[in-house]
Amino acid sequence: MQIVGNHAHLSSGDIRRLIGCVAALSGSDPEDEPVARLLPGGYTGSLVALVWTGHLDPLVLKAGPREQMVAEHENRAGYTGGDPWLTEHGLDEAFGPVEVEIEARSELWSAVVYPYVGGKTFAEISNFGDFAELISTYLWSLNRDESPSEPTLRECLRIVALNLAASTSVRESKTAQPLLKYLPPLRWDMGILAALNTARSFCPDLPELAGFREWWEESITSIRVAPVHDDRLLHGDVRFANVLVDSVHSEVHFIDYGNGRRGHVFEDFARFEIDLLFRTTPRIDGDQALDHTKLLEAAAHLLRDEVSLGEGSRLGNNRQNKCITQWRQVMYQALPQMALPGAMMMYRWFLLRECLKRTRWTAGAAMGHDEPDAASLIYLICALRRRLSGAGESRTRISTAPQVLASALRCRAAFVPTRGSERVVNQQRNAAKKAALEDAAARISTIRLLAETGQSYLSPRGQFNGEIRDLLAAGGGLQVAVCSPHMPEYFGLSMSYAEHDDGPYVPNPGLVRKTEESLGGFDLLREEFGSLIELRLCRFAVGATLLITEETSFYEPYFRTPRSKRQKLLFDSFELQFDASGLHSRSLIEETFAFHWRHSDPVDETRTKEGGYEALRVVFLELWR
Repeated sequence: MQIVGNHAHLSSGDIRRLIGCVAALSGSDPEDEPVARLLPGGYTGSLVALVWTGHLDPLVLKAGPREQMVAEHENRAGYTGGDPWLTEHGLDEAFGPVEVEIEARSELWSAVVYPYVGGKTFAEISNFGDFAELISTYLWSLNRDESPSEPTLRECLRIVALNLAASTSVRESKTAQPLLKYLPPLRWDMGILAALNTARSFCPDLPELAGFREWWEESITSIRVAPVHDDRLLHGDVRFANVLVDSVHSEVHFIDYGNGRRGHVFEDFARFEIDLLFRTTPRIDGDQALDHTKLLEAAAHLLRDEVSLGEGSRLGNNRQNKCITQWRQVMYQALPQMALPGAMMMYRWFLLRECLKRTRWTAGAAMGHDEPDAASLIYLICALRRRLSGAGESRTRISTAPQVLASALRCRAAFVPTRGSERVVNQQRNAAKKAALEDAAARISTIRLLAETGQSYLSPRGQFNGEIRDLLAAGGGLQVAVCSPHMPEYFGLSMSYAEHDDGPYVPNPGLVRKTEESLGGFDLLREEFGSLIELRLCRFAVGATLLITEETSFYEPYFRTPRSKRQKLLFDSFELQFDASGLHSRSLIEETFAFHWRHSDPVDETRTKEGGYEALRVVFLELWR
């Protein structure tokens, strides 16, 4: 027996014995030994392999804990009615058990086999793929001649809907049942509630996230008569990866029946439809996040009652909405009960349940797996809640700021004061800056500072003067660029300190004091540390404080709010801290500092030109009078 590939947990010997327990794989010719290629998929840690023999068509062998394999075999037989070819060749059973070793413990595993669905000849290989591949080719293939046609896509969707609806195991019910009877319970404490609470902390203004579990449980128990009865054997996992397609012949095959169970057909429909929505939404280039503009448009289309009736020419060239509309049309045709009053509203409860379940999968999206990102799921959850609550179409846009700041910009911390938390937040940001300055001293590196006055760093009374002295004493360097007290922008800063805006334009005494303390502190530091410290006065307005070290950077934008508030609020802005690994944010901040450093003048040179600056100031003031 030849085995290609490795398994994360099973030894080669265990794999050989699992494959060997299917006796029918061995042919009459002693040289006809199976060749098995290990594949990804199946239950976590289970074994999936493509097996070739000389006397049988290719087979997929799946092995795992015995109870799971027995359940999968029974579900497949009950759902499909059995496979005569498997029975003919003695393959229609769960084989084993075989004792295997998993992480230093023994388990009993069994194996099941299925006919391989896919290209069995070289000419057929390119025709086969899963439904995700079919959809992506239809939506985004640059070569329209090679992409599937709309009739082909519609036919494949029709076959999916017919297969899901064409069960012979539906149990009748003579009495009306409540919605609670059909909706399986949610495992709130297994990550769902945590995901909703996390989303609410990022988006506290979204009312749909408040009291979600209480709303869900109260609402579903209040619907005493569900409009559509159904109780059948389900596939249980009709995701795109488990729907294989021959796009040339419009053939559709289901695989992986491990989650099969009895339930309402809306479960299978909802799982496929949620995959359809997210898989037809393009992703942002270079990112795992979905394009939320496209998602908003598609979700709004999906939640309209008339989608199932067809939109005709109204759809234009929007292929995503065409896919959704075609699916709804074939679903209505395959399951006529969908046209009953209230059926679509009932179906939306299953859509919402499917979205809530998928909040537990978002860790996979963070690791690069092809799953919807958390913000996309939360948006659809909120939109469905609004629709089910009778609030109409949701216009709320889920903020992606936390994800973008954390991932793309490598934002380590955000220091944002709110009423009553100003002192605590100020202490936190000061502690973060001191830690960064201490780290710079340990590395004997040069730091750069852009500020209005730099008083907190240069003045002996400044908050960070001690850390600056330690940096310079260690041999590190400091480059500082501050606003020039001789330029017109200085009057703008002065007016920010005033309680009124009606002039006259004169330097504010408080601002002048801070500037003088900063310049005096620089003189003291230069006298002690020489050229390790440089100070330049900017020619143009400074829009933010920037502190840049080797490992981190801080960004605090300036707002023209009355500076008198600082006595009460400690500071009147917010501040972001970025890691040096965030190349985009790092380059923006460094280029901003470099601009002001180039367009600035050494403080000693500026002091020799005070007469000229005074003349310039007089001219500007005359223009403003």
